[in-house]
Amino acid sequence: MPCPDDDTFAALLDGALPETEREAIAVHASSCESCHAVIECVAFTAGEEERLTLRPGSKLGRFTVDERLGAGGMGIVHAATDEELERRVALKFLRPGRGGANARARLVREARTLARLSHPNIVTVFDVGEYHGNVYLVMELVEGGTILAWCRRESRTCDEVVEAMIAAGRGLAAAHAEGVIHRDVKPDNIMVGRDGRVRVTDFGLARLDVADGEPSVPSGAGVDLTKTGTLL
Repeated sequence: MPCPDDDTFAALLDGALPETEREAIAVHASSCESCHAVIECVAFTAGEEERLTLRPGSKLGRFTVDERLGAGGMGIVHAATDEELERRVALKFLRPGRGGANARARLVREARTLARLSHPNIVTVFDVGEYHGNVYLVMELVEGGTILAWCRRESRTCDEVVEAMIAAGRGLAAAHAEGVIHRDVKPDNIMVGRDGRVRVTDFGLARLDVADGEPSVPSGAGVDLTKTGTLL
Protein backbone atom coordinates (compact mmCIF):
# COMPACT_ATOMS: atom_id res chain seq x y z
CA MET A 1 0.00 0.00 0.00
CA PRO A 2 1.14 3.64 -0.50
CA CYS A 3 2.11 5.76 2.49
CA PRO A 4 -1.03 7.00 4.32
CA ASP A 5 -1.85 10.69 4.03
CA ASP A 6 -2.28 13.12 6.95
CA ASP A 7 -6.04 12.59 7.16
CA THR A 8 -5.55 8.82 7.48
CA PHE A 9 -3.03 9.31 10.28
CA ALA A 10 -5.49 11.71 11.93
CA ALA A 11 -8.20 9.04 11.74
CA LEU A 12 -5.72 6.54 13.22
CA LEU A 13 -5.05 8.95 16.08
CA ASP A 14 -8.79 9.38 16.66
CA GLY A 15 -9.40 5.61 16.63
CA ALA A 16 -11.72 6.01 13.64
CA LEU A 17 -10.07 3.52 11.27
CA PRO A 18 -11.50 0.00 10.79
CA GLU A 19 -9.33 -2.80 12.16
CA THR A 20 -8.43 -4.03 8.66
CA GLU A 21 -7.04 -0.59 7.74
CA ARG A 22 -5.11 -0.34 11.02
CA GLU A 23 -3.55 -3.74 10.35
CA ALA A 24 -2.65 -2.75 6.78
CA ILE A 25 -0.93 0.40 8.02
CA ALA A 26 0.97 -1.61 10.65
CA VAL A 27 2.22 -4.04 7.99
CA HIS A 28 3.23 -1.14 5.72
CA ALA A 29 5.00 0.68 8.57
CA SER A 30 7.06 -2.42 9.38
CA SER A 31 8.98 -1.86 6.14
CA CYS A 32 8.63 1.93 5.82
CA GLU A 33 10.92 3.87 8.14
CA SER A 34 9.17 7.24 7.70
CA CYS A 35 5.68 5.83 8.40
CA HIS A 36 7.02 3.91 11.40
CA ALA A 37 8.33 7.21 12.79
CA VAL A 38 4.97 8.89 12.19
CA ILE A 39 3.12 6.09 14.02
CA GLU A 40 5.47 6.49 16.98
CA CYS A 41 4.67 10.22 16.94
CA VAL A 42 0.94 9.40 16.76
CA ALA A 43 1.25 7.14 19.79
CA PHE A 44 3.05 9.89 21.71
CA THR A 45 0.50 12.49 20.61
CA ALA A 46 -2.40 10.31 21.72
CA GLY A 47 -0.93 10.22 25.22
CA GLU A 48 -0.46 13.99 25.20
CA GLU A 49 -3.99 14.53 23.94
CA GLU A 50 -5.43 12.62 26.89
CA ARG A 51 -4.26 15.52 29.07
CA LEU A 52 -6.00 17.99 26.79
CA THR A 53 -9.40 16.32 26.53
CA LEU A 54 -12.09 18.96 26.26
CA ARG A 55 -15.58 17.83 27.12
CA PRO A 56 -18.88 19.74 26.90
CA GLY A 57 -18.84 22.27 29.71
CA SER A 58 -15.05 22.67 29.84
CA LYS A 59 -14.03 26.29 30.50
CA LEU A 60 -11.32 28.23 28.68
CA GLY A 61 -11.58 31.71 30.14
CA ARG A 62 -14.80 33.19 28.87
CA PHE A 63 -15.36 30.28 26.46
CA THR A 64 -17.44 27.19 27.33
CA VAL A 65 -16.91 24.11 25.13
CA ASP A 66 -20.10 22.77 23.56
CA GLU A 67 -18.93 19.89 21.38
CA ARG A 68 -16.05 18.56 19.29
CA LEU A 69 -16.65 19.25 15.61
CA GLY A 70 -13.81 17.31 14.03
CA ALA A 71 -10.09 16.89 13.47
CA GLY A 72 -7.60 17.01 10.64
CA GLY A 73 -3.94 16.23 10.22
CA MET A 74 -2.81 19.19 12.34
CA GLY A 75 -5.84 20.62 14.12
CA ILE A 76 -8.76 19.76 16.39
CA VAL A 77 -11.87 21.94 16.27
CA HIS A 78 -14.48 22.44 19.01
CA ALA A 79 -17.66 24.48 19.02
CA ALA A 80 -17.89 26.76 22.03
CA THR A 81 -19.91 29.64 23.47
CA ASP A 82 -18.39 33.03 24.15
CA GLU A 83 -20.19 33.78 27.42
CA GLU A 84 -19.15 37.43 27.40
CA LEU A 85 -20.38 38.26 23.90
CA GLU A 86 -23.10 35.58 23.87
CA ARG A 87 -22.17 34.03 20.53
CA ARG A 88 -21.09 30.64 19.27
CA VAL A 89 -17.51 30.31 18.04
CA ALA A 90 -15.09 27.64 16.84
CA LEU A 91 -11.91 26.87 18.79
CA LYS A 92 -9.16 25.43 16.60
CA PHE A 93 -6.36 23.70 18.52
CA LEU A 94 -3.03 22.54 17.19
CA ARG A 95 -2.67 18.84 17.95
CA PRO A 96 -0.50 18.35 21.06
CA GLY A 97 3.05 17.40 20.20
CA ARG A 98 2.70 18.35 16.54
CA GLY A 99 5.58 20.43 15.25
CA GLY A 100 6.74 22.04 18.49
CA ALA A 101 7.41 25.76 18.67
CA ASN A 102 7.40 26.25 14.89
CA ALA A 103 3.95 24.69 14.53
CA ARG A 104 2.60 26.84 17.35
CA ALA A 105 4.14 29.89 15.69
CA ARG A 106 2.42 28.93 12.42
CA LEU A 107 -0.94 28.81 14.20
CA VAL A 108 -0.38 32.23 15.76
CA ARG A 109 0.65 33.49 12.35
CA GLU A 110 -2.62 32.10 10.94
CA ALA A 111 -4.49 34.24 13.45
CA ARG A 112 -2.48 37.31 12.48
CA THR A 113 -2.93 36.54 8.79
CA LEU A 114 -6.69 36.13 9.03
CA ALA A 115 -7.07 39.14 11.28
CA ARG A 116 -5.64 41.21 8.40
CA LEU A 117 -8.12 39.76 5.91
CA SER A 118 -11.58 41.28 6.26
CA HIS A 119 -13.77 39.78 3.55
CA PRO A 120 -17.18 38.04 3.51
CA ASN A 121 -15.64 35.00 1.78
CA ILE A 122 -12.84 34.48 4.33
CA VAL A 123 -13.54 32.97 7.74
CA THR A 124 -13.23 35.53 10.55
CA VAL A 125 -10.70 35.09 13.37
CA PHE A 126 -11.67 36.82 16.63
CA ASP A 127 -8.86 35.95 19.03
CA VAL A 128 -5.95 33.67 19.87
CA GLY A 129 -5.34 31.97 23.23
CA GLU A 130 -3.42 29.24 25.02
CA TYR A 131 -4.63 26.29 27.09
CA HIS A 132 -2.22 23.93 28.90
CA GLY A 133 0.58 25.12 26.63
CA ASN A 134 -1.44 24.62 23.43
CA VAL A 135 -2.31 27.53 21.18
CA TYR A 136 -5.83 27.84 19.81
CA LEU A 137 -7.67 30.20 17.47
CA VAL A 138 -11.09 31.64 18.26
CA MET A 139 -12.87 31.69 14.92
CA GLU A 140 -16.21 32.36 13.34
CA LEU A 141 -18.34 29.21 13.64
CA VAL A 142 -19.64 28.34 10.18
CA GLU A 143 -22.92 26.48 10.64
CA GLY A 144 -22.96 24.25 7.58
CA GLY A 145 -20.21 22.13 6.08
CA THR A 146 -17.55 21.83 3.42
CA ILE A 147 -18.28 22.74 -0.16
CA LEU A 148 -18.04 19.05 -1.08
CA ALA A 149 -20.71 18.15 1.50
CA TRP A 150 -22.80 21.07 0.19
CA CYS A 151 -22.55 19.69 -3.36
CA ARG A 152 -23.52 16.18 -2.24
CA ARG A 153 -26.36 17.24 0.06
CA GLU A 154 -28.64 17.81 -2.91
CA SER A 155 -28.46 18.07 -6.66
CA ARG A 156 -26.73 21.37 -7.49
CA THR A 157 -26.93 23.03 -10.87
CA CYS A 158 -23.78 23.93 -12.76
CA ASP A 159 -24.55 27.62 -12.19
CA GLU A 160 -24.85 27.10 -8.41
CA VAL A 161 -21.50 25.31 -8.23
CA VAL A 162 -19.78 27.91 -10.40
CA GLU A 163 -21.22 30.75 -8.29
CA ALA A 164 -19.95 29.08 -5.09
CA MET A 165 -16.47 28.58 -6.54
CA ILE A 166 -16.35 32.18 -7.77
CA ALA A 167 -17.20 33.30 -4.23
CA ALA A 168 -14.29 31.24 -2.90
CA GLY A 169 -12.13 32.79 -5.61
CA ARG A 170 -13.11 36.27 -4.43
CA GLY A 171 -11.92 35.38 -0.93
CA LEU A 172 -8.61 34.10 -2.29
CA ALA A 173 -8.25 37.20 -4.49
CA ALA A 174 -8.71 39.39 -1.42
CA ALA A 175 -5.98 37.39 0.34
CA HIS A 176 -3.69 37.72 -2.69
CA ALA A 177 -4.26 41.48 -2.69
CA GLU A 178 -2.78 41.50 0.83
CA GLY A 179 0.20 39.38 -0.26
CA VAL A 180 -1.15 36.15 1.26
CA ILE A 181 -1.07 32.89 -0.74
CA HIS A 182 -3.14 30.09 0.81
CA ARG A 183 -1.18 27.06 -0.59
CA ASP A 184 -3.69 24.48 0.66
CA VAL A 185 -6.89 25.20 -1.26
CA LYS A 186 -9.10 22.10 -1.37
CA PRO A 187 -12.80 21.27 -0.76
CA ASP A 188 -12.16 20.59 2.95
CA ASN A 189 -10.94 24.19 3.35
CA ILE A 190 -13.92 25.84 1.69
CA MET A 191 -17.01 26.09 3.90
CA VAL A 192 -20.60 26.87 2.95
CA GLY A 193 -22.79 28.20 5.77
CA ARG A 194 -26.47 27.55 6.19
CA ASP A 195 -26.90 31.12 5.00
CA GLY A 196 -25.35 30.05 1.67
CA ARG A 197 -22.26 32.22 2.12
CA VAL A 198 -18.96 30.64 1.06
CA ARG A 199 -15.86 31.09 3.28
CA VAL A 200 -12.26 30.04 2.70
CA THR A 201 -10.58 28.79 5.88
CA ASP A 202 -7.38 27.13 7.15
CA PHE A 203 -4.67 29.59 6.19
CA GLY A 204 -2.17 27.75 8.41
CA LEU A 205 0.11 26.94 5.47
CA ALA A 206 -0.23 30.35 3.85
CA ARG A 207 2.87 32.01 2.43
CA LEU A 208 3.30 35.71 3.00
CA ASP A 209 4.90 37.35 -0.01
CA VAL A 210 8.13 39.26 0.51
CA ALA A 211 8.80 42.29 -1.69
CA ASP A 212 12.06 44.23 -1.83
CA GLY A 213 13.44 42.03 0.93
CA GLU A 214 10.83 43.18 3.48
CA PRO A 215 7.92 41.09 4.73
CA SER A 216 4.43 42.38 3.94
CA VAL A 217 3.35 41.70 7.53
CA PRO A 218 4.27 43.19 10.92
CA SER A 219 7.63 42.25 12.41
CA GLY A 220 7.61 38.90 14.17
CA ALA A 221 4.87 37.34 12.02
CA GLY A 222 7.20 34.48 11.09
CA VAL A 223 7.51 34.86 7.32
CA ASP A 224 10.34 32.31 7.21
CA LEU A 225 8.25 29.52 8.76
CA THR A 226 7.12 28.36 5.32
CA LYS A 227 9.52 28.25 2.39
CA THR A 228 9.38 26.87 -1.12
CA GLY A 229 10.38 23.23 -1.13
CA THR A 230 10.03 22.81 2.66
CA LEU A 231 8.16 19.75 3.93
CA LEU A 232 5.40 20.89 6.34
